[in-house]
Amino acid sequence: MFNPYRTLSRNTIVLPLTVGLVLTAYFAWSPLIALHLRNLGANEFQVGVVFSIFTLAHALPAMFGGMLADRIGRKWVITAPGAVLAPLYVLAGLTQDWVVLALLLTCTNFMGAMQWPAMQALMSESDEAQRAHAFSFIEIFVLGAAIVGPLFGSLLLPWSGIGGLIVLHGVALIPATLVRTMELRETHHEAHRVAWEFQAWRDSIPRAALWIIAANALFALTLGLSFEGPFSALLANDVWKLNEQQIQWANAAGAAVALMGVWLGGKADQWGGRRIWIWSVIGFSVSLVGWGLAPRWEIGVVFFLVAHIFYETIFIVAETLLAQHSTRATRSSVFGLMTTLSGFTSAAGPTLGAWAASRSSLAAPFLIGAVSLAASLGLLARVPKVQAQAAAAIAPEEFVAAQLAE
Repeated sequence: MFNPYRTLSRNTIVLPLTVGLVLTAYFAWSPLIALHLRNLGANEFQVGVVFSIFTLAHALPAMFGGMLADRIGRKWVITAPGAVLAPLYVLAGLTQDWVVLALLLTCTNFMGAMQWPAMQALMSESDEAQRAHAFSFIEIFVLGAAIVGPLFGSLLLPWSGIGGLIVLHGVALIPATLVRTMELRETHHEAHRVAWEFQAWRDSIPRAALWIIAANALFALTLGLSFEGPFSALLANDVWKLNEQQIQWANAAGAAVALMGVWLGGKADQWGGRRIWIWSVIGFSVSLVGWGLAPRWEIGVVFFLVAHIFYETIFIVAETLLAQHSTRATRSSVFGLMTTLSGFTSAAGPTLGAWAASRSSLAAPFLIGAVSLAASLGLLARVPKVQAQAAAAIAPEEFVAAQLAE
């Protein structure tokens, strides 16, 4: 299973390792942040508003960060925010005012959103011949952090409290940022950079990339109606009668099962990303219907776990396909555009789902998500197939520019 990862580049090794460290610290406290806000004095409505702000702050700057990375290079857009994020998290952990906490975490979401498009572009350009393996490799560390982080946090919580875990996150960012600064190698050299003009930038985006971005936006809406919204926990508690601890166990099991999706998404270069995405959409849609309509946890948990596999597969394949259908000159900003648009649709999911659930049942958000996901099939049908050789090829001018910059 791990043989394809042995030939990955330095960048594709360093970035997942540091992401794994930072996200382990993040997942140690993030599932509890709503409780922390409430303990500091926020009411439930205020917590909901804060979460909406967090979602938007995590999406809106992505496009700007991508454009900046296309202009000045990937490495510094990845590393520079780390110098600001570390003290912000330390301050967030120390404050006893929920408004100050919300403002600080909004700032951290803003800075973090700027980093991700540059990370995606750096990885796709560091291993052009095996992009799917590169993206699946980082997802192994993301899922590992999603499993280990909450367990690690539960062990430290009696001594540190939630605030102490947030401080620890800030501390973890220091070695991660130092390692990235010393070990990452720039892939976006001067020869690839162009002065940014909106019309020129828009014209440089292939039509296939726009179809991919649109399909991903519908996928993100589905996530807002299921995994990233409140409805998964509400359904498990109100319909399946699971308690909070049992819900956490189910989430940990889902993250573990999602590793199968990492393997499946890693086959995009061999089997074709569009084909895998289409079949995953079908599987995910069926899983959502079963998940939402299941009357008992013994039935519903099967669909819940299967949905994790297809969710992770689509996430990896979307990145791989977009890298294949974008150019080096604008790749980071194209990733940023996808992140920003998907952030808007994902943020709309909880509101739409709450409206539907209030007029029907808790199954409604999942059924709407299945319909939204199925609608993306029409968009995916417009994405042309990419031959394996074409997906891995490096344009001659990119090869020459890379050699000159060495």
